[in-house]
Amino acid sequence: MAITLWKDEKNPMALLDNLKKEMDRWFGDFFRTDDIMKTEDFFDDAGLGRYPSVDIEERDYSYIVRAEIPGMQKDDIHVEYNDGYLTIRGEKKFEHEEKKKNFHRIERSYGSFRRSVAIPEEIADEAIKGEYKNGVLELKLPIREPAKRKVRKIKIE
Repeated sequence: MAITLWKDEKNPMALLDNLKKEMDRWFGDFFRTDDIMKTEDFFDDAGLGRYPSVDIEERDYSYIVRAEIPGMQKDDIHVEYNDGYLTIRGEKKFEHEEKKKNFHRIERSYGSFRRSVAIPEEIADEAIKGEYKNGVLELKLPIREPAKRKVRKIKIE
């Protein structure tokens, strides 16, 4: 008995998978050189479904960044702020095994993600706070106050 992967044909990711297969069939080996990105590299690595959705909200003196990262443990999520860029990365490892009288099923899902966003203001990086709850990572990035400049009157001689 052959084991096949069940696909919901109405699922948007299944439709994209079918589109990728059709593009491969149409273009043949055109995208298969080392110089040009392969279509499977585009669909697998460019992150259709692998980048977390990120919302950035600007408040009075801070930015609030929310990233949807369902099914992760907070210890598997890494956040860095460096030179005006906020980077969220992690690796998802999921394995589910089910044994019953007439069948044995194991499902695995592995994948890593990395998402970087540019933050336009200078951030007080020592005061960044984060919370992960119900599959949503929320980061508060306080904006650093500009240095107050002293106004000095210059005497002209």
